[in-house]
Amino acid sequence: MPIAARSSSKSAPIWCACARAFPGGRLSSHRSIGPAAVSPEQAQQSPLGAFVAVVGPSGAGKDTLIRLAARHFARDDGFHFARRVVTRKADPEAEDHAEIDEAEFERRQDARDFALSWRAHGLGYGLDRSLLSRVSHGQTVIANISRRQIGDAAAVFPRLAVAHVVVAEPLLVERIVRRGRESREAAVERARREAPLELPRAVWRVAEIDNSGPVEQGLGRFLEFLEACQPKV
Repeated sequence: MPIAARSSSKSAPIWCACARAFPGGRLSSHRSIGPAAVSPEQAQQSPLGAFVAVVGPSGAGKDTLIRLAARHFARDDGFHFARRVVTRKADPEAEDHAEIDEAEFERRQDARDFALSWRAHGLGYGLDRSLLSRVSHGQTVIANISRRQIGDAAAVFPRLAVAHVVVAEPLLVERIVRRGRESREAAVERARREAPLELPRAVWRVAEIDNSGPVEQGLGRFLEFLEACQPKV
């Protein structure tokens, strides 16, 4: 069944405490891409916090959900919304990231200042190493990362959760076109290229967040998942 479908029952969670690939929003067989950092049973007993990797195609609305969730939990010290380092000029209408030049990015990579770093679309992205300490002290850390980095994140963070944000294909195409960066034909091709998400066994929890409807609906699912990732005391 769709793992993120909200039920009318209060007792039905939107998350699944397992790691699977889920093409088309459904669970299927999975392929391991790395050793388990911690089993779901061990994670449940651990006092550690969690790292929540937010992934999904461009245009799915990841940054919007993260921004609204950060506002919702602004007074809750249990959550920390990571600010990415990006080799791109800051844009107040886009992601609130820390601007860095290529030389400084490479220097910080060499110095192992990043918990995670990667390149995409000609840009460098990094997450500060201080996030490791936040997780070890019980915080739930949330960050937008590349789906290709999930395996690396599983090796770095003992308790890894994944929020996969998706939208219906026609809506995804419209959102990409509205950005003005690609033609409609290119947007259609990009949407059709989106491969099923495959997760390593080490992933503790995963939820598919359908953001096709009103943003309040997608946000509600996202907030519920983040709360489920909080350590139990």
